[in-house]
Amino acid sequence: MGRKQIPPQYPLQILSKKLINPAIPTPHNLRNLKISALDQLYPTLYLPFIFFYPNFSEKEFQLAGKKLEKSLSKILTLFYPLAGSYIDDNLSIDCNDNGVEFIETLVNGKLSPLLGRDVDCRQLSHLIPHQFESLTSPLLAIQCNIFECGGLAIGLCISHKIVDGFSFTKFIDAWATSCRLGLHKVDYPSFDLPTLLPTRETVPEIKPVQRFNPGLKTASRTFVFDGSAISNLRKIAIEGGKESHKPSRVQLVTAIIWKALMRVCQTKHGQLRPSIICHTMNMRGRTALPISDDCCGNLFRPVIVKFTLENKSNKVEFHHLVSLLGNAIRSTVTDCAKPQNGDDFSSMVSDAWKEAGEELNKDTDKVDAYGFTSLCRMPIYPDFGWGMPARVTHVQSVVELIMLFDTRDGDGVEAWISLDENDMNVFQQDPDIIAFTSQVDH
Repeated sequence: MGRKQIPPQYPLQILSKKLINPAIPTPHNLRNLKISALDQLYPTLYLPFIFFYPNFSEKEFQLAGKKLEKSLSKILTLFYPLAGSYIDDNLSIDCNDNGVEFIETLVNGKLSPLLGRDVDCRQLSHLIPHQFESLTSPLLAIQCNIFECGGLAIGLCISHKIVDGFSFTKFIDAWATSCRLGLHKVDYPSFDLPTLLPTRETVPEIKPVQRFNPGLKTASRTFVFDGSAISNLRKIAIEGGKESHKPSRVQLVTAIIWKALMRVCQTKHGQLRPSIICHTMNMRGRTALPISDDCCGNLFRPVIVKFTLENKSNKVEFHHLVSLLGNAIRSTVTDCAKPQNGDDFSSMVSDAWKEAGEELNKDTDKVDAYGFTSLCRMPIYPDFGWGMPARVTHVQSVVELIMLFDTRDGDGVEAWISLDENDMNVFQQDPDIIAFTSQVDH
């Protein structure tokens, strides 16, 4: 597939840079928020996303920018920890209303070329405020980029220390709803997770579940599995296997991507190899604890799925991978429902992450490993009053990471994939990837 010759970065001019504070000061009794035992497990890094709105003029932005600021100030009264500071020594958020970083820029270029799904994330990194978090950085930073030739791109970095994928999408949807309809239309978030899962004195050492190689040349692409492709994959999985449960969209897309990745490694090493994936699972609604479905914070755990060469076959079957995934997911759901108190629940999750880190970091010369995460069925297409974004993309370039989220119509799945550059070239030519996905422009 041909790559468009797009400049790595368009020149941009910073028009303004300020801190947006909550419209109403946070009450004193809410000024100190301990992080939860699960928040303790995750590193200090940002979740960086960009939302693209092509049908937008520079003239419209002056009014829209004020509206974005005002609604952000209002929504921060509900999401007040995001306007505070993380205190590492105290394992808490100082909800001091210091504010959220808000930057406005003017970009010298066209937005439309950046909407192609073959655009590498490195060509977009200048559209987000920053990618490296320090103890003095705001927990949330937003960059509104207006393009001289039309179009708006909202880049956002939010701290993973107190926010997971669910919490992030809840915030961005709440902000958009407040901007479009008013604060009274927003479902209130809950920050009660630390009371049920208080911080612990000792946390097990967990190896990273991603393999970092700073010298590696990576490539990232977005692949789209539309509703028709999902239906065809489901039919193949049911006809070929003995799966008694209807496979989900995420299960099907994960399995077909995993199969293609295994064939990439087979091409590279001359033989089929054992393979492991680590998928993330949102635990809201899957526990015996009184945890609100609207709770914010980190409430997810890994699902480990292993493919071995027990049958000594040199072939991998799609329906077999679907079955492996289904069994692992059902087993994990059962495990989540077992703990009857917060301490046992925290231990269950930390043990799962410890196992994931160990599994993905052992025998790296003999076993291939990949990380998957899903934001499917989460509100990832925020409408601030000028329609849904034409494209949403994740910016962080972590090799061997696959992120899944809904297509705009809600029927399909978009897969954001980052691989070694050579591996990506082989992956794109996999017959299943060609048959079931598209990389056409929006």
